Amino acid sequence: MAEQLHQQVTALRKAGNLQEAWDLACPEVQENPEDTYLKSAFFWLCYAFLKEVQVGIKQRAAGNNGNYRPNLAEQERIGFLLNWVGWLNMPAGGFEYRSLLLTFQHNLEYFPELIILLSQQQPSLFEAGDEQPYVNDKGESPSLTLKFARKCAKGWQEHDSLRQRLDIRALIALLNAIRGRMRDNKHGIWLDYDQAKCLIMAGQLVEARDFVIPVLRKKQSEPWAWGALAATYLQSEPSVAILLFAQGLLHVSDDKFAIKLWIGLAPLLASVGNVAEASMCVKRAITVYQHEGWKLKSNLEKLSQAAWYNTEVSVDGLGVFLQQSAQGAPQYLLGNTKSVTGIVENIHQSGKGFHVYVDRHKSYSVRLGLFKLKSSPEIGSYVALKVADDGEVVEAVPAEATVITDSNIYSGELRVTNKGFGFVNDTFVPPFLIRPEINGSKVQLTRVMSKDKKKGAFGWKAIQLEVVD
Repeated sequence: MAEQLHQQVTALRKAGNLQEAWDLACPEVQENPEDTYLKSAFFWLCYAFLKEVQVGIKQRAAGNNGNYRPNLAEQERIGFLLNWVGWLNMPAGGFEYRSLLLTFQHNLEYFPELIILLSQQQPSLFEAGDEQPYVNDKGESPSLTLKFARKCAKGWQEHDSLRQRLDIRALIALLNAIRGRMRDNKHGIWLDYDQAKCLIMAGQLVEARDFVIPVLRKKQSEPWAWGALAATYLQSEPSVAILLFAQGLLHVSDDKFAIKLWIGLAPLLASVGNVAEASMCVKRAITVYQHEGWKLKSNLEKLSQAAWYNTEVSVDGLGVFLQQSAQGAPQYLLGNTKSVTGIVENIHQSGKGFHVYVDRHKSYSVRLGLFKLKSSPEIGSYVALKVADDGEVVEAVPAEATVITDSNIYSGELRVTNKGFGFVNDTFVPPFLIRPEINGSKVQLTRVMSKDKKKGAFGWKAIQLEVVD
């Protein structure tokens, strides 16, 4: 029995005769658009051609710092093939669209048509496990769902054609649907940042601010994070934007990372009459471009041609000006805060944070990055916290010993049970505080009033132990 057409196309594809398969299938699939077998065979032929183009991009990326950007010829070739994929209109739920996602996971942002196509298929695009980050000896890498969401957001920022077809409401709905599915702890913050940038582009600045502030609270030493918050005030309160840009510039360690902030700050300063300082910002940015041998971008070139720009200005006073201008910046990050002093109850098992005990009803989890020392605090030491209205700790610094409700120093004889935990009268001593040889010794405890989850009652628990000679 002679092979059917779709079987011939598949056989040619598997034999590597892609062009011959194309010449055979292309006219036939147009004449018989209802032939599902032929359409499937033609899809996988398009897919084989797409993978062929991606091989070249991948090889080039290996020697180009992982840059998967296609050149013009590659982009045109991929665009041509994706148009055919879109025309085929394959049914949802199959492996076709997922295969495209896997093949384009490194450069999806360059192909608006594919983003549209895959966003439409999003409910059936992922499989169990795609929401989990990849964890190996080198750490955690973003999950497939997170990578997809970030590529969509980046593509939306870069392509006007995508913004016209996928408005901001549809994009946010897509990102929120994926956010609710993914299980990334370490890298999830970057989707919030991407969403904020998209909202800023769409002019939804108040909504953008709600996403920027949590990011900035975790990245307070990063200039770009302060710049993002400044961008949300550009239209409504330029004076606040100046203050926030200045704060960001105070955190710059390499001028290459200050360019966007200088370009954002300069016209604001000029608009309020600080033309000398505006000129300093432009001059600093131009100096970086000249030092790196870069061609000036159009926005910087435009600033350099502004009537107020003074090419002879000295930049020596810019640092002092920025320090003065940044006064009060933290309040726009922290909002209203309350000060709380507590005692360090434990160090997180991950080593990336610690718990601060305030009283029997309240304790706070603190990221180590917020602590104003390079090392973790010691258990039993005192820490002063600043806590935002939403309950998030935004600052932690060492503090002097003070009276803590439901915490005190207590002494007595340690009795160790067969199970390894102990007691000093009515105070429970966890096993990790006990060495076998100290059973029966007189000890001094730092203890807190803690709730026993099994019994539902409060009792004393030691958090620190010292043998008394």
